[in-house]
Amino acid sequence: MNPKSETRNPTSKAPPVIGLVGGVASGKSFVASQFARLGCAVVDADRIGHELLKDPAIRSRLRERFGEKIFGPSGEVDRRLLGRTAFADRENLEALNSIIHKELWSRVRRALTEARRQDVPAVVLDAALILEKGLDSLCDVVLYIEAPEEVRRTRAQHRGWDRGELSRREAVQISLKAKRERADYIIENRTSPEYTFDQVQSVLSDVTKS
Repeated sequence: MNPKSETRNPTSKAPPVIGLVGGVASGKSFVASQFARLGCAVVDADRIGHELLKDPAIRSRLRERFGEKIFGPSGEVDRRLLGRTAFADRENLEALNSIIHKELWSRVRRALTEARRQDVPAVVLDAALILEKGLDSLCDVVLYIEAPEEVRRTRAQHRGWDRGELSRREAVQISLKAKRERADYIIENRTSPEYTFDQVQSVLSDVTKS
């Protein structure tokens, strides 16, 4: 286990925390779902962020900064439009982060604390910026999801992104090489779901064997 983990006490019976890192559209959420299939708790930062966008105070600040163009017909924030607007310009991205991130990462930390109170084999942290935000200090191990660029670009297109969206998002993250080097485990997620699941089982068994 990672001795630097803030959450880990050698005498604690709380489940270990597994942080997922990888390139954009590498399949982190799918891998998280496979851990859930094995009984693990999952803290999904994207879901928490989605809930945060429903907060009236947050929506008000977003409207003030970005205008009505990021809102859908229902009056809710359209996440695709918000992402497209934010990642098109560094100043926009910094503005979004200043509005969202403090509360988002606070909620993620609380969710991790609550999840570790559960009777589960492990807690999985699925978040896009684990290393960038220092959240690896909350993880006992870091797992890198490997997927070739052409596979990731195809997945991104299926999300409705244009060809440049993946590159724009990765430009503000730590390099894939650095993520890979800082990981304790690597899972290849480019072929069949069954093969990915087999690797997840192996990692979970190794992480929890002690």
